[in-house]
Amino acid sequence: MSYQASHATAAEKRSAWLSKLNTSGAIGAAAFLLGIAVALQHHPFSLAERGDLAIWDYIAQSILRGQVPYRDVIEIKSPVSAYLSAGFIAAGKLVGVRDILATRLLQVLLLGSLSMVTYLVAEAFLLSRLAAVIAFLITLLPEHLATMIAGTQPKLPMILFGLLSLLFIAKDRPFWAGACSMLSCLCWQPGLLFTGTAVLVFSGCFRSWRDRRVLKVLAGAGIPLGIVVLYFFSAGALRDLWTWTIAFNFNVYAPREAKGLREALTLIWKITRQVFRSDTVFVLLSGAGMVLFIFRFAAAKLRGKLTQESWNLTRLSLVIPPLVYLVFCLINFQGGPDLLPLFPFFGIFAGWLLVDTGRLIGSRRLASGAFSLDFSRALPVLALVVVLTLLGIRSVTYRSESGLTLEDQGREFQAISKLLAPDDKIYVHGTLEILVLLNKPNLNPYIMFDEGKDDYIAMRKYGGSFEAILDELGAQAPKIISLSRLRHVSHGAEFERWVLERYQELPINGYDNIYVRKQ
Repeated sequence: MSYQASHATAAEKRSAWLSKLNTSGAIGAAAFLLGIAVALQHHPFSLAERGDLAIWDYIAQSILRGQVPYRDVIEIKSPVSAYLSAGFIAAGKLVGVRDILATRLLQVLLLGSLSMVTYLVAEAFLLSRLAAVIAFLITLLPEHLATMIAGTQPKLPMILFGLLSLLFIAKDRPFWAGACSMLSCLCWQPGLLFTGTAVLVFSGCFRSWRDRRVLKVLAGAGIPLGIVVLYFFSAGALRDLWTWTIAFNFNVYAPREAKGLREALTLIWKITRQVFRSDTVFVLLSGAGMVLFIFRFAAAKLRGKLTQESWNLTRLSLVIPPLVYLVFCLINFQGGPDLLPLFPFFGIFAGWLLVDTGRLIGSRRLASGAFSLDFSRALPVLALVVVLTLLGIRSVTYRSESGLTLEDQGREFQAISKLLAPDDKIYVHGTLEILVLLNKPNLNPYIMFDEGKDDYIAMRKYGGSFEAILDELGAQAPKIISLSRLRHVSHGAEFERWVLERYQELPINGYDNIYVRKQ
């Protein structure tokens, strides 16, 4: 028997043995646990409450107080991530877990799930377990990952449900692909690209409608969308949902944030290097892998070697989401967390490139007696060892960033709590961690006036006068006001002058924008 024949027979036996052990499920479970371990090594339960994560933690608390997003708390992203956190907070209360810790536990579990689903998607599309393992490991590499999930992060469930949609596309489950794709959109609007991908695949690029699979996609997508619409309609907030998630984004936010192509590319590359640092090499490998993946598909198509049209279109669907999302980033890119939906694709295409390159040179062997080196596995195995080593070293050497911790914030904010009588009101703009840690509602729905919200709100409700907003705020006489994140507020200077005339600074360690009303 020739070497090739014996090698093929051994591979078939090994494959059959592995399938009996349900290796995919075992590796998927290992990926889930490793994702949780990587999250925990960054001490997510002690990281300070900050930024947009605090906004969504506050919205989750507001939901449990009976408030409705967009009517009682103004934000512009889809609502499902906040309701997931609210559910975890409610469950945590039953067992005595603090609300902030409950939301962070949810993010840890979501990261573990993302790691597992990244593996399953990579295996389903790339048909290589080694490439799939490399893929989910690279997804866990960025050192800034922990700070991105230290609180409710809409982009995390968005990409998780999006990857589940791709997995159901690979398994030819159109209904569930549609349902998961819409859940992705309802966590953050760009997730709608997964619905578009599912429709494209199951309609055969709009050429095949007879099998009704695309109708199943639309039915699956329609159920979660219908539930959300009915809920907000019953709460009398459907118009508010439309105004802040669709109309404002389309008419105000997108035009204000649009950048030139060169400026956008420069910003994306700058932030990518800041997030990945030395791991940027894997981002470059993934870019090369995606280009080669598309080239191989196009070349095979031209040579007529693609015989199963439906499967070929399914494999191509792996490329559509990252490409469409990159176009979205060219239009609107804010910072590191916006890269989060690309993390799994960085891993998938880098893993595919390493395995495919090894396969290309696999026919070349170094042989001497009983020694034989299989290059087709040596290269990806070496990459696997490198990534595992990096994760191991970082788990041992990780040191949390200096500055306030969650416990420190709790102590500092006690000074605010002591000043507030039961009937006293508090107004916070931007520094939502104050409301989260004190578990208090804001005086009004306007937690951020950035990116044109101030003029938009003034035009809709106050006859175009921002001064009228300030007059209403003054009439309610909040005892404490906190102002931050005013850089992108059109009337930021005016707002700050108004506050300084009526309030004096309250010294809080780590904060210089908290004020108490003058006597």
